[in-house]
Amino acid sequence: MTRATPTPRRPRAPASASQQRLDPIGGLAAWPIAPVVALIVVTYAIAATVSRPHEIQFEELAVSAVAALIIAAAVLVWSARPDLAPFTRTRAIVVVALGLVAHVLAAASAWQSNGMIQDDFAPIGLGLLLLALAPFRPWKEILALGGSSAIILGATALVQSPFLGVRTPPALFAIIAMTQVLAPSLAAAAFSRQIVNSIHRWQTDARRAIRGRTEENRDLLAHEVVDHRVKNLGADVLPFLADVLERDALTAADVKRARSLAFQVRRVLVAEVDHTWLDDLIERERTALTERGLNPLCVIADPERRATAFDSDQRAAAGAILVALCTLTGFDPTSLVVQIDGSGPAPADTAQVTQAFGARGALPTPATDTTTIAIVTAAQEQAAAQARTQAQAQAQLKPRSRSTGARAVDTITIQAGISLPPYQRRRALRPYLSVLRAVFSQVRVTSRHPLLTLEFDADRSGSNSTKGI
Repeated sequence: MTRATPTPRRPRAPASASQQRLDPIGGLAAWPIAPVVALIVVTYAIAATVSRPHEIQFEELAVSAVAALIIAAAVLVWSARPDLAPFTRTRAIVVVALGLVAHVLAAASAWQSNGMIQDDFAPIGLGLLLLALAPFRPWKEILALGGSSAIILGATALVQSPFLGVRTPPALFAIIAMTQVLAPSLAAAAFSRQIVNSIHRWQTDARRAIRGRTEENRDLLAHEVVDHRVKNLGADVLPFLADVLERDALTAADVKRARSLAFQVRRVLVAEVDHTWLDDLIERERTALTERGLNPLCVIADPERRATAFDSDQRAAAGAILVALCTLTGFDPTSLVVQIDGSGPAPADTAQVTQAFGARGALPTPATDTTTIAIVTAAQEQAAAQARTQAQAQAQLKPRSRSTGARAVDTITIQAGISLPPYQRRRALRPYLSVLRAVFSQVRVTSRHPLLTLEFDADRSGSNSTKGI
């Protein structure tokens, strides 16, 4: 009897996940929810206060309640801005706390004169503010904030129940007041949980498909690397070896020529070993700028090759902002400088695959004779030894704070001259900064016209995933 293979269980989304964190681009589309909800909350608060002057006993408290709710709505809109992403837990607590303050002040302003609690603006406004948190905060946090707010609203309703115009059990008033907050909180939590699980499932399936496709193409990639190396050797090395084998004699000139060719091969291998995805990206942008009739000067400073430690999301985000800068109106093509530095040990990427060189540590180029294999193998060994020597020398020059046990943080700094008014510059870069803030642990922007400086950290110690919680 054949036993069915169990279906692998999907990993659960982290508890701190939100739509904005898992899908920064999709989070941009959710940003208009905040100003729309804020406008509704403020409008209803003002209208409800103006339409019930007979219930207000303390006008100062009523005005203060409306002001507190307006501030809460303003904090929501400000916190949800794409260029300030991600929406942190502290901001969410501030929004809810201001809503609760508005509720307490509104209840105090109509003390012993409130006819009913169903039309109070503060509970409804607070519920809408909690509903607006759905795209920005985790569902468990929304539930916690909604539950604690409902308890406070229920307690306030119990205190007011003896003075309300309708005679009914006090517990019923508490349930009505709590429902005004619990209902939107549950809706927001359900939306957040569903959208996060959907995004997480899609990302998991996509990564699994990419891994499977990578395994299928591994042999093809190896053949392409071999063909690339044979092509590089075919111009000079192979004709020289063929000539030596044909003459069946080795002269002093041949020895000198072999030494020169070995040095050239070693230099090419070292250059390709030091090539990273960032070099490829800048080279493509440099070519595009040249095709536009410009004379670009794009400088990359990454002596420790820390760019190799960036994951796919970080590479995509950093690449997007670089491409955006190079295509932005007013960009000075001679001003782009990209520098990567950091604390902690440099990444050990000897087993990774680079775009330009193929598989690192791959076997020597196969050939029809052992002499070619010996030359290429010796060149590779010399290149590897030189790389190790440089790494050891750089490690000795580092300060003690960058020891092996230190927290590994790679900092990428981008400088570019952009001749644009500040508001146009902010508007053009706002979506990209939102993605950077969702991917990297720290993002700093310095603007001194026309120079723009961006700094963002990539934490390799595993704490980056908790950024902004």
